[in-house]
Amino acid sequence: MRERAVRVVPQKAITVAIDNPRRGRSYGVVANISAGGACVLTDARYPVGDSVDLELSFFRELQVVPAAGRIVWMSGSIEAGAVRYGLAWSAGFADVTLRSLIERAGSA
Repeated sequence: MRERAVRVVPQKAITVAIDNPRRGRSYGVVANISAGGACVLTDARYPVGDSVDLELSFFRELQVVPAAGRIVWMSGSIEAGAVRYGLAWSAGFADVTLRSLIERAGSA
């Protein structure tokens, strides 16, 4: 059985730009994040299984952090105001900068 990554609920907002070749660009906010993926709130529609490219903006960080992932679950609806998506980072994802920012996001 695979060990679960520790989820961090950010103390300061982490915003995200979400790109998908078939659906264009949308924006959202990270609800929680880990070395395994993230939970993102947005008003965009993505089917489970879609691949997405992300640009994460951490509080007081000058550079955006690129990441790639896949939609693994969703809940909520556009009619309710926002959809919650579970994203798994792409296989082999090991960005040291992102991992460091995730650790700091929980203790800011």
